[in-house]
Amino acid sequence: MFRVSNQIIKNLLSLTSAEVISKIIALVTAAYLGRVLKPEGFGILGFATAFVSYFLLMVNFGFDTYGTREVAKDESKKTKLVNNILSIRILFAIGWYIIFSIIVLLIEKPLEVKIVLLITAINLFVNAISINWFFMGIEKMWLIAIRQIMTNLFSLLGIIIFVRKENDLIIAAGITMLSALINSIWLLKIFHTKFNKFSFELDKEYLRLIIKESLPLVFSSFMIAIYYNLDMVMLGYMKTVNDVGIYSAAYKIILVGIIPFTLILNSFFPSLSKIGLSNSLEFKNIIKQYAFLMISSGIIIAAIIFFNAAEIIKIVFGNQYAAAKVPLLILALNLLVISINILFGNPLITWGKQKQYSIAIAFGAVTNIVLNILFIPRYSYIGASFATLMSEVVVFIGVFYLFNKNTYRVFVV
Repeated sequence: MFRVSNQIIKNLLSLTSAEVISKIIALVTAAYLGRVLKPEGFGILGFATAFVSYFLLMVNFGFDTYGTREVAKDESKKTKLVNNILSIRILFAIGWYIIFSIIVLLIEKPLEVKIVLLITAINLFVNAISINWFFMGIEKMWLIAIRQIMTNLFSLLGIIIFVRKENDLIIAAGITMLSALINSIWLLKIFHTKFNKFSFELDKEYLRLIIKESLPLVFSSFMIAIYYNLDMVMLGYMKTVNDVGIYSAAYKIILVGIIPFTLILNSFFPSLSKIGLSNSLEFKNIIKQYAFLMISSGIIIAAIIFFNAAEIIKIVFGNQYAAAKVPLLILALNLLVISINILFGNPLITWGKQKQYSIAIAFGAVTNIVLNILFIPRYSYIGASFATLMSEVVVFIGVFYLFNKNTYRVFVV
């Protein structure tokens, strides 16, 4: 039997409480919006979120993962890292918001959809000033926990109070963004009070190094976003927003199912970064702990959702979303594959194998694009679900090979 370290247990408990509470609140919010806005309005929100996600990647630029890893290795870097990362991301947010606005003005969509897109894109600035990665690096998970809960709670309360009918779609988008912005500012204020005052800083040489290290991360993140969000975007263009709403309902359930995987990964991330690749007994123990928790969670959660898909959809979103059962069944199978891919893939990033990881992700993204083009026109959200599953399977082949290549015989007793 292995023993999980006290720090990992502490991290896991902090993140578990936050994720479970915040995601339950988020699911309640989604269920309320789904019922009030109907599949069409709910689909517009889903389309906007998916569309904006690609621009968010260009603002985040892989800096979160890089920053967490570097702070975990050497906390003395914190001030310079925070100043430079936040500064460059603020500039990125301004530039990409301008580009996004121009694109929105040019696309052929109803005015209401364009307004929702522009409001949702405020998330670029929310993410630019987000400092979660720093507190994760120094293992102050409880602060991240508070922020997650408060963000979702503010959104839920605001939406319940102000969103009462189908045409309150724009108000719903605005409340969500305002809540996230306030809570990002709050966490930045804590950094300012407890650690150091943030000051605008652009050290060209230092940023060149950060960007060089982060490029593979943003590439792999972009590839991941393709097979997580492209289906929603393509549904919005190739089918109706009603179809997007049905698919979005199933996808919201899956996002809750992913919670344990994220918790386990984030709890182990600092330890995996500190230990690095080695042949030590400590390294093998950490990997085995990580594997046991990840795979067992994947099996249990996938089974629960798969065998209760119809009931879950009915309870959460109501009978008008009954068609979401089939895509949810497919995406439930996908959950198991996701848990395995996180197990084998994400440690590669902590060990500096970003380029190898990004290649595996790229193959998955290409698979997703091709399958979406083939299946969405004919099978709509069912085709999109199948494309997502097959993309994860392709990624599994790649990350499984790379993990075993870099950690020879690590699971051999």
